[in-house]
Amino acid sequence: MQPLQSKKDSFIEAAIGVSIGLFVGLLAQMLWYPIVGKHFTLAENVATTIFFTLVGFIRTYAIRRLFNGRPVYETIKKKFSN
Repeated sequence: MQPLQSKKDSFIEAAIGVSIGLFVGLLAQMLWYPIVGKHFTLAENVATTIFFTLVGFIRTYAIRRLFNGRPVYETIKKKFSN
């Protein structure tokens, strides 16, 4: 059995993943919005990206902690392995 990931490790993993997503998301917005006829300032794009980055971070961290709780993980695994 693998050792459980610490809360600190979960936080660091989520922060790195979401930070990469922040830059990818900002670039994607700046490329996509003009294609669909929407035009936003850089500040508006950054604010939108930061909002969704925070949502993504909370989601990622919560899911990591959920799956790190073995009883919950084992229950989910059993339910979907049948």
